Amino acid sequence: MIDPKKMGKKEESDLKEKITNPTRRDFVKGMAIGAGALALSPLLRSRAEAIDYDNFAIKQALRGEKVGAGRVSHDYRLCVGCRVCEMTCAYYNQKEINPFKSRIKIYTYQPEVWVGVVCTQCGDRPCMNACPVEPDKDGRRALYEDPKGKGLAVDRDRCIQCGQCVGACAAQRNSSLRMTEENYPDGCTLCGGDPQCVKKCPQAALSILPRTTDGKYAAKPADIMAAEAIETLYGGPKTIVDNWK
Repeated sequence: MIDPKKMGKKEESDLKEKITNPTRRDFVKGMAIGAGALALSPLLRSRAEAIDYDNFAIKQALRGEKVGAGRVSHDYRLCVGCRVCEMTCAYYNQKEINPFKSRIKIYTYQPEVWVGVVCTQCGDRPCMNACPVEPDKDGRRALYEDPKGKGLAVDRDRCIQCGQCVGACAAQRNSSLRMTEENYPDGCTLCGGDPQCVKKCPQAALSILPRTTDGKYAAKPADIMAAEAIETLYGGPKTIVDNWK
């Protein structure tokens, strides 16, 4: 960086000349930069639109208050694989300390990294759209969005146990929606707007974030997230193998 205080009179004069009378090369360079920015603007705009956020009161979450919408987000950089979140979820929702009944799943990969998979409350709701049950007078199918907590909800009286919602989640998102032992779909309900897993995580690896209008930008399968995590933390599998030699 040029420091004007340390410049001599000749250097200062040359700089002023360059600013007031730019060369043809400087002009062409500036035009190229401007053209590049102009060419990228539609791409940047479309990406901004793709990751459009629903209205969400982040300050509420920071104050520890219940929120009206959002999603649970897992940070693999902070997670240590303790699985407290799984046990908390299972106990709160199923009254059992059984991680197999948790609605959030922690997967372990090598080189050592833990990836959390949980429903991201997709704005486009492919699981709900796949439900073949006719909407009721309120427009709800057997699988619907709880109007209070904004999480998933299942009407067991109307559910036909077909599993199409689970199939849609597996095909289009991260397979976080599963069938229970009683053969009903089971997904994150956000604990009525007060996610217990977030509150109990000892590493603060879980947080409440705005949900994306289109969930596919957040709801990636565990294998894809693990590959990204390994690339970020270790520099990629090839680098890791070389380091082990």
